Amino acid sequence: MGDVHDETVAAARQVADRLQQRGHADQAHAVRAVLGRGFAGALLLEGLRDVCQVVLTAIEAIDPVSATMVEELRLGVDSRLKRGPAA
Repeated sequence: MGDVHDETVAAARQVADRLQQRGHADQAHAVRAVLGRGFAGALLLEGLRDVCQVVLTAIEAIDPVSATMVEELRLGVDSRLKRGPAA
């Protein structure tokens, strides 16, 4: 689980950094807030999935490039959730 957790956290941090760089500070903060809660496993994945949906709603019409990046993270999180706790 460590590798998947580490990969997911790294991907989420990268998304937050890119959001910040593209002028979406509130959305970047929301992603970092989920990471800062210390969740692991399914709780982390569910938190990231939820925040991705919120971020997508906020930016998809104004920044399609960032929206695509967030959607890719959300799809990866969904895939990991479907594989179960050992994934």
